[in-house]
Amino acid sequence: MNARPIFLLVLIVLLALLGSGGFGGGIAMFMDPSGAAMGLPLDLLEGLPISNFILPGIFLVVVMGIFPLVIAWSLWNHRSWGWLATIGQSIILILWISFQFLLWGDPIALQWVYLIWGLVMLGLCFVPSVKNSLTE
Repeated sequence: MNARPIFLLVLIVLLALLGSGGFGGGIAMFMDPSGAAMGLPLDLLEGLPISNFILPGIFLVVVMGIFPLVIAWSLWNHRSWGWLATIGQSIILILWISFQFLLWGDPIALQWVYLIWGLVMLGLCFVPSVKNSLTE
């Protein structure tokens, strides 16, 4: 098996960190659906058809937790679907953060970090060494 390109390793690490953070954040929302433990006021949910952070927690655990971890595994193991899954995960992250910008305005630094994170992951998918190693 050929050595993995450095940018592929970076992509795997970014997905693993995203998954770990999403999983942890979602579990924190399950443990305290009011959001208080995470410093999230319930008024963030005004105008939405939910009254607590359980559904956002499920989204974080599944879509920003489990999925990125599975995708990181797929890239490490050269699964044929990993490249497209990474593109999809990157787009979902970008859309999720963009939705937050639209919903709440006045983004905080962490939201900018995650937006850039998604853009970097998407960009890494198209680095020739990464794309070639995953689509061969």
